[in-house]
Amino acid sequence: MKKIIAANWKMNHAFDEVDVWMDGFFKNYSAKYDELQKVEIVLCPPAFLLDYIDSELMDDSFDDLEEIMKRDHKKVEDFSAEELSAIMLEQRPIRLGGQDCHHELAGSFTGDISATMLKKVGCEYVIIGHCERRENHFESSEIVAKKVQAALSQSLTPIICVGESKEVRDESKHLEFVYKQIKDSIPQEANFTKLVIAYEPIWSIGTGKTPTVAEIAEMAKLLGKIFNEKLQNRAQEFFMLYGGSVTSQNAKEILAIDGVSGLLVGKASLDVEEFIKICL
Repeated sequence: MKKIIAANWKMNHAFDEVDVWMDGFFKNYSAKYDELQKVEIVLCPPAFLLDYIDSELMDDSFDDLEEIMKRDHKKVEDFSAEELSAIMLEQRPIRLGGQDCHHELAGSFTGDISATMLKKVGCEYVIIGHCERRENHFESSEIVAKKVQAALSQSLTPIICVGESKEVRDESKHLEFVYKQIKDSIPQEANFTKLVIAYEPIWSIGTGKTPTVAEIAEMAKLLGKIFNEKLQNRAQEFFMLYGGSVTSQNAKEILAIDGVSGLLVGKASLDVEEFIKICL
């Protein structure tokens, strides 16, 4: 099972920066193909960049499609539209993801983006319930659960974020806090191809302060227990990502922790060279 390394650009970068980032990524991808094939890379840029990046990835996928057609002695017309779409997505070195979606699929919601829209611009993932959304936009876990349901209805894999504040941690209530967040953020009876939970302690995000190995391991053990006891019959695969001041200096140590199956990378993902080091 590949580990998931997701890049959350937040409200950063525009077209010029994307060109530089993508050029750097493909240069490294060609040189370090075998190593980078071992992880699933997910890029979550601002929404206005999704279609642009999707087009860049599509162009690159055409070369792979041509190789497949030569190998199988087929022409484009021999494939259905669904088959072509699946092949093109499968060949991508980067999976696209949104940073949020609305809990409704359409309607009068100025400024929002729906799971349907994300799907149409090539997204396979969407971050839901990030602490910056929970705090700055007053999103409750109940709203998060509705967004998760909307994402699942469009065959998107939600990356469900949970995490405690410094105050909760200082009171040693972090385990029960995160347990309740997960319980309330996952819609009842929902089934997942991939159940992805990102643990992001609020006190670590953007501060340079990273929990100890023991603290991350404690949370990974809790999430594994919740999955095995409550959710195992509702998901084909389970991933626990860690996020919060991830860098190339601490990534390997975190990924080596039992139960951690990926990373959600914020600031460090803006620099493609740094992000590649994290992926390796």
